[in-house]
Amino acid sequence: MEKIAKWTTAACAAAALALVAGCASVQDLETLQGQVDSLKGELAAAQAAADSAMSEAKAAGMAAGDAAGAADAAMNAASDAAAGGAANAEKLDRMFEKVMMK
Repeated sequence: MEKIAKWTTAACAAAALALVAGCASVQDLETLQGQVDSLKGELAAAQAAADSAMSEAKAAGMAAGDAAGAADAAMNAASDAAAGGAANAEKLDRMFEKVMMK
């Protein structure tokens, strides 16, 4: 009977030690889970910032494309105006020559 009591006491002590060690492991796991959750939040925020920056870059690219199109249109209009001005100058020169011949 005394042997059984010693074994029971030893088993209870081992079980208590296992529970204490298990609690420490659970606390460690909870700490790690908290850190993982925190990192997930930071990763989500970084991804959102990257997505926002990408959207802004695409919008800026579209605006630059629109500006280039407008600049091309203005250049064409200026070229047409210059050609029209040259044609008018030539007409005026011919009219002047006609008047001078008379």
